[in-house]
Amino acid sequence: MLKQAFINELKFEGASTRKMLERVPYSDTKWQPHEKSSNINQLSKHVANIYNWIPLIISRDEVDFGKGSPFPPLPDLKSNEELIKFYDLAFKSASDAIENTSDEELSKPIKLRNGEHILRSLPKAAAIRNLSLNHLVHHRAQLGVYLRLLNIPIPGMYGPSADEK
Repeated sequence: MLKQAFINELKFEGASTRKMLERVPYSDTKWQPHEKSSNINQLSKHVANIYNWIPLIISRDEVDFGKGSPFPPLPDLKSNEELIKFYDLAFKSASDAIENTSDEELSKPIKLRNGEHILRSLPKAAAIRNLSLNHLVHHRAQLGVYLRLLNIPIPGMYGPSADEK
């Protein structure tokens, strides 16, 4: 049941995320709405990369941030086409990881730590939900605000947007 629920959600949210990323302009990748905000390039790469967290969560019993990031640095993307290719690879990696796992594996715990300090210990399914899918929806919404401020039409996520009426 867990695996199939994640497969269904991944397909739905993945299509919505791709629609949003397809709108990201590369005319001014340093644009940011506020000095404390990420620029649009950083945010869009973060959104595209979040699906890479799913295979990591499934494949490990522990992640120690005290040893550095478990991910390679994000690539320097030069165009929207490169952003979409990066996203598509992350999405495929997540989809394959979910397809090739079991409900039993998704029920096993994963520990998140910083050296000796345990930050959280939770079932892998909960980690996928909280650290990947919920995280994705949050930052995708931020990206929607960025696009709105740049006067770029927003695609609908859970129904038509104001730009699609």
